[in-house]
Amino acid sequence: MIFNKIFFSAIFLCIFTVGYSQNNTSIKSVVNAYIGLKDALVATNNEQAVLNATALMKALLAGNTADLNTATNNTWGKISNDLINAAKFIQASNDISIQRDQFVTLSSNMYLLVKDAKNEVPVYHQFCPMANKGKGANWLSLENKVKNPYYGSRMLSCGKVVETL
Repeated sequence: MIFNKIFFSAIFLCIFTVGYSQNNTSIKSVVNAYIGLKDALVATNNEQAVLNATALMKALLAGNTADLNTATNNTWGKISNDLINAAKFIQASNDISIQRDQFVTLSSNMYLLVKDAKNEVPVYHQFCPMANKGKGANWLSLENKVKNPYYGSRMLSCGKVVETL
């Protein structure tokens, strides 16, 4: 009986440790800050976008790559400066159109990062064909429902889900 308790406790500990080791806490904080920024752009709230871009920069600068899987760590090394620079541009501007222009670059790089990470919840890669001067642009969302950060209330539902990460 005691052996069974010890055995099952050891198994539980191993499972918990494996599950926790794939828990990318740095990515979670970056994604949460990014989603806050996306939501501010959906609401056409340039002041909130500045605050969320600041939170995103803090999350990026505080990122601990020790808890990332190998693929995510490699991607982080390649794009972290681009993410920080895009967040800085958004933070430095009160013009919603400039913020949205920078969000195109930010979202492209966030996609690469999140795609490599092991996500606990689905992240939806969405696309608007009219954004980015008609070239189209993507963004990430935690909701399957499209809420377009490039046009806000003017064309809130313009776009589609192209991939679930």
